[in-house]
Amino acid sequence: MQAAYAVSVIGAGGNIGSHLVGHLARMPEVARLVLVDHDVYEAGNLSGQDITNRDLGRPKAIVQARRARAINPTLDVAGVVARAQDVPLGKLRADVLLACLDTRVARQFVNMAAWRLGTPWIDAGVRADGSLVRIDLFVPGDEHPCLECAWGDADRDLLEAEFPCGVTNGEAYETAAPSSLGALAAALQALECQKVLSGADGCLSPGSQVVLDAANHRHLVTSTRRNADCRLADHGVWHIEPLIGPTKTIKLGDVLALGDRRSNGRSAVRLLGQRFARRLECTGCGEPKRLLRLARRLRPSDRRCAHCRAPLLASGFGLMDQLVRDELTQRDLDRSLHALGLRDGDVVTVDTGDRAT
Repeated sequence: MQAAYAVSVIGAGGNIGSHLVGHLARMPEVARLVLVDHDVYEAGNLSGQDITNRDLGRPKAIVQARRARAINPTLDVAGVVARAQDVPLGKLRADVLLACLDTRVARQFVNMAAWRLGTPWIDAGVRADGSLVRIDLFVPGDEHPCLECAWGDADRDLLEAEFPCGVTNGEAYETAAPSSLGALAAALQALECQKVLSGADGCLSPGSQVVLDAANHRHLVTSTRRNADCRLADHGVWHIEPLIGPTKTIKLGDVLALGDRRSNGRSAVRLLGQRFARRLECTGCGEPKRLLRLARRLRPSDRRCAHCRAPLLASGFGLMDQLVRDELTQRDLDRSLHALGLRDGDVVTVDTGDRAT
């Protein structure tokens, strides 16, 4: 089969991802790879990840992108050094999303992103203390289960918990996974990805999970049903249309105008997984700083107090989930999307009160 598909890998440099990249680079169906990882390789990663000594100190996404190109020089590869939540949603668009992550909150974001983009995604994980490997397949759709459909209160209580797959100071983490277990998960994930891309028989049904018990040679397949009470209440897929021009030339007011006819001046702009900072407080002298910018994309000059040089933080009423037209000044409306921290490839939602576009 001629290469024709794009695949995005979130967590491309870890215990699973570092083994996965080589499989994808050799896959005839794949023409483009987007590899996302915010971390840098350390000496402790050598025991559980598919790297060499020369990779130490380098960004994981860049190392794996270089490796993919070495395997397949015709492959279009992009290495992105960032957390998934900080990558413009449009840059994650692909035919399949693959997640190799160590936090539930990151998986939650990928789940939302995949649903909004209408992209099937395959999650992979390992549990070292039981020699367990699992993959889950999710296919966006109104009636299909998503990741959060199976979550209860206990799962949400663990949203910020991390499950590292490396070692530190020469000693293994309690949850550390050996290289062989990560490789097994990567192989299983790659095989399922290939079936999704090619439309081959035997593909998992949406919401299904495969668990391999490597210690006891057991194999289990389960499935989740659509939960009407899922916190991702809207399981719909977005219809995404491009704005004409780069973010430096598009004004906030122009974007809000897209929803003004239906909202009577209450149209609002949102960005998935992001909040806007309206006010920062100095942790030293308490001096406030007023601004309007995405909180996760503050500039270096926004992070230090001009008076005492102490860190500036946004919290409480200084943060907003959306920008509502009638709460903004004309100066705010005249700001470019770039000045607000948006980047080319970001997908903004214009909310008119009764619908989002």
